[in-house]
Amino acid sequence: MSERAQQRIDLAALSPKDSLRLVGDLAAARLACFPTDTVYGVGGLLGRSVGEAVVAAKGRDPGKPLQVIFPSLELLIETVELGRKLVEVARRLLPGPFTLLVPYPSGFEYPPPGTVEVESRGLGFKRGAHSVATLGIRVPRWPDAARVMGALRFPLLASSANPSRGSDSRSLDEVDAGLRAACDLLLDGGAVDGRPSTVIDFSGYEHGRGWRILREGAFGEAQVREMLERERKDLPEP
Repeated sequence: MSERAQQRIDLAALSPKDSLRLVGDLAAARLACFPTDTVYGVGGLLGRSVGEAVVAAKGRDPGKPLQVIFPSLELLIETVELGRKLVEVARRLLPGPFTLLVPYPSGFEYPPPGTVEVESRGLGFKRGAHSVATLGIRVPRWPDAARVMGALRFPLLASSANPSRGSDSRSLDEVDAGLRAACDLLLDGGAVDGRPSTVIDFSGYEHGRGWRILREGAFGEAQVREMLERERKDLPEP
């Protein structure tokens, strides 16, 4: 942790106009703890120094991919190069408690890509598998107390706010004390859902290979399928 005093901010006390203050606080922080719609996360501005701080604070495998949180769906679509089908997926599922694994976008340098294994069929109908480089993306449905986070105009690097293999946290005070102490900035958004996001592999979706759930969270396969097949009006209750 840096030598600066740790700062704790009650997000519910901030107005959208205070988002400029939040920008400065996040930019100055080596590591921040913040709410999402699912569990509390740890991270900060998108960059190598924050990623290294996350790995060190959590005792995390440095080869395990980090995710990128976009404050709004509009920012995601503006920032990440997605195909037409994936844009439609994003519009149907996000904002919401989902992590979408998409092909690693051109122009991204950090975080390093993750990989998923996909089955392929070659000449002579021989089956095989190959790796696809991916990026995990999120757009939370911010809780009312943390709505100011949605006004940010840059993505955040993130991991769940727990030591490696530790339990997820639904409030700031539930976050492991050692991990909290490693953060320069504590953003309090009150209690959140507490269940992790549903992780869905869309790495081959643009090319007709469908999708698959890699980790079930608040939503299961039947609910995801329904959301993808109907016109979205609002996020259904899990």
